[in-house]
Parts: sequence; C-alpha cells; structure tokens
Amino acid sequence: MPARWILKAGNLLDEPADVLICSANPHLTLSGGVGSDALARFGPAMQTALAQIVRERSPHYIPRGEVIAYSGDSLPYQAVLHAVAIDGWYDSSPQIIREIVAKSLGMTADFGARRVALAALATGFGHLSLAEFAEGIRPLVGREFTPVAEVCICLLEDYRIDELARHLPEAIVAH
Repeated sequence: MPARWILKAGNLLDEPADVLICSANPHLTLSGGVGSDALARFGPAMQTALAQIVRERSPHYIPRGEVIAYSGDSLPYQAVLHAVAIDGWYDSSPQIIREIVAKSLGMTADFGARRVALAALATGFGHLSLAEFAEGIRPLVGREFTPVAEVCICLLEDYRIDELARHLPEAIVAH
C-alpha cells in the first residue's frame, strides 16, 4: 500500500518517527537547520561519527546523491538518514530530490520504519524553491516503500506549509 504523505507545521525533530531524513552537506557537518538542532538536542556523538565517515573517504567529502545512515542510543529514532542533496555550492534539482528521497525511503526498510519524518531537502541553505522540491517529490507520492505507511514533511512556518501544499496537492495538510 502506498505511503500517506502529510505536510505539517512544526519542528521536524519534534515529529514522532521511526526514521528521520534530513539534509546534509558534502562534509556532513551539522552546522545549520535540522543538523544544528539535532546536534544541540542529541549531543556530539552523531557529529563525531559523521566526521569519521568523511575522514575515511578520499577525497574527504560525500558526493551529492549519497545517503549516510546514523543510529545511536541518544536518538529517539532508529536512524537518521543524512541525504546529501546539494553540491559544494548548495545547488540541487528536482531530479536529484526525486532520486535521493527514493533512495532514502528504500533504505528505511533496513530499519523497519513505518513512519518517516522528511525535511524539505535543499530548500534551506540549498537553492531549491519549495515548488522545485515538490516537483521532485510528486512522482514518489503514490509509490509503495514497504514498510513505510506515512511520510511527514515538516516546515517551521505555516506559510511555507501552505506554499508546499499548493505545489503538492496530493499530500494531506495536518493542523
């Protein structure tokens, strides 16, 4: 059965979920947006592990399109999936969003995730508009990502939820 897609105003980290999918930069530094909030809430263990992953790469970065999973005892999730949807200049595209969200949702099966919280990838520090993000997501709505039953996209501001809803009418707006 296809997952339900929900749009909700609020902090993504406050949304109950089995797996969190958030934006990551190519160096996996938790320096802005959801990443910096996660660092403040859950402590430095995730940043330490992510830094080690980057150090072990040659060259020392994660290319756009990769998703790095992190699990840890301090998290309220089974995993946080760090989706690198931008390049070093913070550029992305609807095609990249479609590919990386599909890859991320496919990875959630490894964690038995039924409920996923998803950031609006590449729309904060990244250069994508919410319309472009929706264009990337739209082909995924209605697809099955077993065992995922629900994908909740959270944005802090109500007006951004309204804008995303205009571009993604297939999703349900939760109040």
